[in-house]
Amino acid sequence: MKILFLSQRFLFPMDTGGKIRTGKILEQLSRAHELTVVGNFEPANDAPYLSAMQAVCSRYIPVPWREPRRGQARFYARLARNCLSRYPVTALNDYSSSLEQAVLDTLDGDDYDLAICDFVQSALVFRQVSVLPRLLFQHNVEARIFERHVNNARNWMAREFWRLQHGRMRKFEAAMVRDFDSVIAVSEADADVFRTEYGATNVHAIPTGVDLEFYVPANVAVPSSNEIVFCGSMDWLPNDDGVRFFLDTITPHLDRTVPDWRFTVIGRNPPEWLRRRAAGNERISLTGWVDDVRPFLARAALCVVPLRIGGGTRMKIYEAMAMGKAVVSTTVGAEGLEYTDGNDICIADEAEEFASAIAGLLHDHERRKDMERAARMLVEESFGWATVARRFSAICEQAVGQ
Repeated sequence: MKILFLSQRFLFPMDTGGKIRTGKILEQLSRAHELTVVGNFEPANDAPYLSAMQAVCSRYIPVPWREPRRGQARFYARLARNCLSRYPVTALNDYSSSLEQAVLDTLDGDDYDLAICDFVQSALVFRQVSVLPRLLFQHNVEARIFERHVNNARNWMAREFWRLQHGRMRKFEAAMVRDFDSVIAVSEADADVFRTEYGATNVHAIPTGVDLEFYVPANVAVPSSNEIVFCGSMDWLPNDDGVRFFLDTITPHLDRTVPDWRFTVIGRNPPEWLRRRAAGNERISLTGWVDDVRPFLARAALCVVPLRIGGGTRMKIYEAMAMGKAVVSTTVGAEGLEYTDGNDICIADEAEEFASAIAGLLHDHERRKDMERAARMLVEESFGWATVARRFSAICEQAVGQ
């Protein structure tokens, strides 16, 4: 099968959940199908990874692009302009006429069996694509993320911004999942939202995957320190909010039971408020971007995912589980994943309950070891990327009637 795949974001380095999921599926998909990837390319940042990108597809078509960075005047000017549109700002941010033309030229120049759009935010690029089956790969229910931003906004201005964007995204997302010929969601929970709330009919679900050869339990002694780790890109607002929630609301309860706790945040672009918080505080460490998270996970006593905002699924949980680490997460943090609370993960939503779950695992080493073994066993059985990609490929073949 010949597939055109639109990846608006350059996939390397694989430093976000969306990039990892897309990249790992493309690695597997390209072994069975002829795969052309069209996507934005910033030479200054992306050139060192060009060979890696070319390795996950038969043909890569780069489209020159320069994304405004948060904090720049150009970023806020575009944001203000996009707020006046009927489309959500994230969809407008991901649109470019050059990218759209590259997709149309590529389809016009050869015969493809299927066109895949990665993320609904890029769907505007596909407005004129109509000559072949189109599949939308949805990593989240985006409107739900926006709704949670409304509920957790810290001031009225932010709340009203997210309320406006939530309405626009819900309308846009519903229209897109109905308009595409097929939709792939990353969990049955997300797929059910697309069917029941948006009226989509041809929706499929794949599970979240993990690289079981890369993430393996470290051959080291059980950590004796009370080091707690959070792993995630810190320029993604749900992660920013989750870390703030952990430090502001959970750690005061933790102080009473684990006074020597330490907290390490692994992820690119820590915000200024967090840098100030960590400065001179020996309990809080910030790594920024790291090439390999495994050494940091290996030395940690456990991992936390204190998210209150988000959608889709968090691969960071299955990566920690694959390394044989106990995880404490909110319900939102573990949303869409398969797990058994109390066996292979601890779920807690209230701050005091979350702190108590951490303390229980830190104090009871045998219970923690049991959870670590159960966690590794869970992901080994069902969630390797090869298994996930086979399901993705089968859906693609179904979409074109093979």
